[in-house]
Amino acid sequence: MRRRRRHSRALERDLERDLARLADGTIEPGRRDQMERSVAASDELQARLREQRMAVAAVRTLASQRAPATLRMRRRVLARAMGPHASAQRRPWLSRKRSPALGLGLAGVLVAVVSVLVALGGSQAGLTVADAATLAVRPATATVAEPPDDGTTLPHVRGAGLPFPYWEDRFGWVATGVRHDDLDGRLLTTVTYRRDGHDIAYTIVPGASLPPSHGVRTIRRGGLVIGAFTTTGRRLVVIWLRRGHTCVLSGAGVPLGALVKLAAWRGHGTLPY
Repeated sequence: MRRRRRHSRALERDLERDLARLADGTIEPGRRDQMERSVAASDELQARLREQRMAVAAVRTLASQRAPATLRMRRRVLARAMGPHASAQRRPWLSRKRSPALGLGLAGVLVAVVSVLVALGGSQAGLTVADAATLAVRPATATVAEPPDDGTTLPHVRGAGLPFPYWEDRFGWVATGVRHDDLDGRLLTTVTYRRDGHDIAYTIVPGASLPPSHGVRTIRRGGLVIGAFTTTGRRLVVIWLRRGHTCVLSGAGVPLGALVKLAAWRGHGTLPY
C-alpha cells in the first residue's frame, strides 16, 4: 500500500512538472505531443493547464505592476507590525539600517520586517521570486555528496558563496541533486531534497534581492523574517535573506511549518545568515 502511494505521488509530481513545462514552452517536443493528447482528453488536466498558463502570464506581467504592488505590500505589513497607531509612527521605521539587537522588542520586529520587505521588493531587475520558484520542478543535473560525520553543510555545493544545509540527520530530508540555471544574467543554484515521497527545492539567488510575489505574508522566527506564499500551481514557497541574497524554499504537499523550520535552522551556527 505504501509503495503504491509513493508511486502515485511520483506520478503526480511528474505530471505537475510536465504541465508547468507545457505552459511555459520548455517541454521536450516528444513529450509535448503526448501531454497535449492527455490534456485534450481530460477536463481536469485542461483546468490545471489553464492555472499553469495563468501563473506564467502573471510572472511575465509582474514587472509592470511591481512598483505599486510593492508599495501596497510594504504598507500593509508595516501597519500590521506597528498596530493601530501605525499612521503616527510609520515614517521613522522606513530606514533600512539594521539593528544589532534584531530580536529584542518592537524595534527588532520592525527592522526584521523591513529587511524581508527589502528582500521581497528591493530590486528592480527582471528576475522575480516567482521565476526562481519555477526551478523547483526542473530535474537535478548532478548528484550531491554527504558531508563528513557531524557535518551540517553539503560539501562542494554553494550558491552566491553560501553553503547549503545538510538536513538528513536532523530532519530526514535527503539531498538528492543540484542544478545551476542562468536567469536574467544570474547563476542560480538549486538543491533538491526528498523525504517520505515529498520533494522540496532550495534555491539561492545571487545579487540584489528579488521583487515580491502576490499574497506574501510574513512569519518571524527569532531574528529571521520569512515570507510565505502559495503559487497557482499549489506549491508552497518560503523566502528569506542570507547575507543579502534571496533564498527560496518550496514544496508541494509539505506543511508550512516544516518549510519555516528548515529555513530558520542555522546548523548550530555553521550556516551564515
